[in-house]
Amino acid sequence: MATVKTATSSRRLSPARIVGVVALVALVVAMALSTKFLTPAELATIAPKPFDPVATAEDLYGRAKTTIPGEAADLGKVVPAFQSDPRSAADTYKAVSPSENSYVFDVKATGTVVEASDASLRLQVDGVPNQTVVLVPLTTAVNGSVLRDAMGFKFADAPGQTQYQYVSDEIKKLMLADLQSSVPDPASLQGKKVTVVGVVSVTSTGGGPVPRAKPVNVQPLTIEAS
Repeated sequence: MATVKTATSSRRLSPARIVGVVALVALVVAMALSTKFLTPAELATIAPKPFDPVATAEDLYGRAKTTIPGEAADLGKVVPAFQSDPRSAADTYKAVSPSENSYVFDVKATGTVVEASDASLRLQVDGVPNQTVVLVPLTTAVNGSVLRDAMGFKFADAPGQTQYQYVSDEIKKLMLADLQSSVPDPASLQGKKVTVVGVVSVTSTGGGPVPRAKPVNVQPLTIEAS
């Protein structure tokens, strides 16, 4: 008599298959037990935070106000040094180099205001050659990117060019707000002695000397009248 193969017998699992199924179930259970499920609040605390140019600028500016005054070198010494040999001066005064043949120096200058306008102060500073004009911008010429570079913030630290520029724009706003508060009437400083703490950006063509006739712009952190 012929043997009839039923549907039930065809679906019987072999011992090997049973072991495989049991192992798979055990693996799934183990994965479930070892998985930590996070709440939306917990997930938010560990997720990468979006880049915030305003907060970044405030942090950089705050650190600049704290650190630069103690590290600033006498402008009357820094200027002749970088005019003669920018690279050597950068080593001596620990300048930041944001790009090749470009340096940012932390400086302090005490000098007489020989010309004052709403836009800038022109100073006469001992040690700085007479041919070198020393300007302290107060409005449109204030440059937040110089202070940004002085604090070591690089292009790679921002998601892109736009955000990188936004950081310097926000730093400029902070600088202008402080200047409007500390120097409400620039004309009143004419003929007076002032002390300026800030940063100076120097670019050397081909790494050579900087002409004495090239003006020096001190981007100000603080301006105090004597």
